[in-house]
Amino acid sequence: MLEPTSERGKRLAALSQQLRALHSALADESADMRQEQLRDCVMREVSRLAPQEREPFLSELIAHFPVWSDGGNHAAEPPATRPAPAAVSAPLPRDPASLAEALIGACTTLGAPERAAIATRLAAAGLTASREVVKEVVREVPSAGGVQGVPAQALNELKRMVGASAEGGEPRADRIVELCTLLSEFVLKLEPWACSYWKDIAPDAKNQIYRSLDKEVPRFLSGDEAVNKEALARSILRLRSLVSLLLKGVMDAGKQFGKDHVARFNPDAVQGAAEKPTFTQPQGVQNWKQYVKLMDGYDAAGIEKRLKGLIAKDVDSGLSQVIR
Repeated sequence: MLEPTSERGKRLAALSQQLRALHSALADESADMRQEQLRDCVMREVSRLAPQEREPFLSELIAHFPVWSDGGNHAAEPPATRPAPAAVSAPLPRDPASLAEALIGACTTLGAPERAAIATRLAAAGLTASREVVKEVVREVPSAGGVQGVPAQALNELKRMVGASAEGGEPRADRIVELCTLLSEFVLKLEPWACSYWKDIAPDAKNQIYRSLDKEVPRFLSGDEAVNKEALARSILRLRSLVSLLLKGVMDAGKQFGKDHVARFNPDAVQGAAEKPTFTQPQGVQNWKQYVKLMDGYDAAGIEKRLKGLIAKDVDSGLSQVIR
């Protein structure tokens, strides 16, 4: 056991006291809620340690919690040799922490039945964070080989999102970082291209998407409260919507342009719009004259403008459903 005057000893003592106070404060909550709050408290403290220090720290933390059934790690003396309790000459302390220490000291002279009765009463009041409770909390806190500082809920959400099965084991911390690096590179390099293409296609669109993730992601990682998970998710949703709508717009614009082109230059349509034949201008000549008329201004620039217009209309309409 470390000396309470050492830096590590002070941290252990402070954390154990914090866990006791938190367990007492959450007495009216469900067991799952208490477990989650206690685990988060331990994880915050452990995350400040070097990886090689975490497992010993957690083991020593457990030792700070007495096993009430055996009198706080001290073997009970036989009843015949057990000294009588000393008279209390000084007033009892008023603060809960000192009272708890006094109670633990007093229980060393009691037999197992008396200690069990006291432990039962304390547990019923929600005042005992027993060694079993702390062991369960510590078991859920990743040590040097786990994913340090990552809540179980976040890990489960990641596994669900990527379709990882329970049989595949827990995600590795180094692989999570590598995955984040690859996906960040993809998103941060995609955003400027997508925004540039959209501005080129529809400079006057009602809904414009501007580059922002290259500034928001670093702020999110540094803990900027103004850029939380919800704010970052909205920016990513806008980018994802823009890219998917652009792809869909290209497909739909191609189909629509094809229909328009066939309807305009279909032989029957050309002949139907052409002038009637004359003695000197047979039907074939009239059809050709009509075709030439239809092709007036129908060049590469006109086709590109028409396609962009079709894409812009479809994408801008879709973005109106996303950006509100």
